[in-house]
Amino acid sequence: MYRRSSETYDEIKKVIIQIYLDYDIKEFPIDEELVCKKLGVALIPYSEYREEEKLLLLKRSKHGFYVKASNGRPPTIYYNDEYDSEGAIRLTIFHEIKHYVFNEDSDDEEYDDLAEFFARYFLCPIPYLMIKGIETVNEIVSTCHVSFEAAGNVSSNIINRKRTYGNKIFDYEIPLLQHLDNDAYEFFIKD
Repeated sequence: MYRRSSETYDEIKKVIIQIYLDYDIKEFPIDEELVCKKLGVALIPYSEYREEEKLLLLKRSKHGFYVKASNGRPPTIYYNDEYDSEGAIRLTIFHEIKHYVFNEDSDDEEYDDLAEFFARYFLCPIPYLMIKGIETVNEIVSTCHVSFEAAGNVSSNIINRKRTYGNKIFDYEIPLLQHLDNDAYEFFIKD
């Protein structure tokens, strides 16, 4: 794994927040098909292909991959819709969305840790979960429809953040919280 500065993660969070605002994303769980449509990204499951074609896709990646636009074809995410839980599949799609948003090569492993972070934060924005009082693994899975592994990671991040910063909301997070649930945000900051 690559060592990353906190500024790198903050910049990713800011991009995610801007996507929420620009594309008016408000509903949980986040609809991956709708997000791809809004971003202009085609989303194609492996199951749409015959067995011999699926083998080629699986050879490329057992989870999924992103292909940049070319020759009149839109940017496309291919994903294995039969390999794991719904939550894990959704994380794969958002992992690939990060490669699209940041114009990265899906095969470059250098960015995979950041793509995993992007996927978790997009599907489970920590400040939103904090103001809603959603912290446990089961609550996160139920609200965000992610895998138990991802929910465990998010829950740990919430605990660590509270240990370090208490219930502090950072300035760049305020527009997201006002967008998603201004009433809950106002109540949270008064508390």
